[in-house]
Amino acid sequence: MAVAIKNRGYTHIEIYNGGIKDWTNAGHKIESVAPLPKYKGKFISCEELLNIMDIADKNGCQDDRHRPVLTILDLRTENYLKTDPSVPAIKTGCKTITCLLDDLIRPDIRKQIPHDSPVVIVTETGNRDIYAMQYLSQFGYRNIRGLDFGMRGWIKLNYPVETH
Repeated sequence: MAVAIKNRGYTHIEIYNGGIKDWTNAGHKIESVAPLPKYKGKFISCEELLNIMDIADKNGCQDDRHRPVLTILDLRTENYLKTDPSVPAIKTGCKTITCLLDDLIRPDIRKQIPHDSPVVIVTETGNRDIYAMQYLSQFGYRNIRGLDFGMRGWIKLNYPVETH
């Protein structure tokens, strides 16, 4: 379904409301100037993440060499991250990096993401996680998982959240 919008003087702009996954599942082709590498990403359930966080939080979220034992990479869209401070985020004492998916192109952002400890990507529904995993894989990241059903799944299970 396309939605017509009017923005900054432009008219007749349409947004495909279904995403790349729906587009390709419908048999439509896509092209990319810089295709993402093939990478079979793994996902973690909300319950499994909660269990890991509970253990990590009790141990100060660091190992004996002061490295993070878990990092949350919150890649929700600008609408969720920048415009409303009451938007819930996963409540944890572990390292959380909040940025946009497009920010991963910046080396200073990627430098904050550890290579040697688990990273869990959080998007709104979990549908964009695989793209972040594919992109980061070309920089040597292998210990990254997406959160099944994203933040919506976390909230639906009434797991701990906080607002900023």
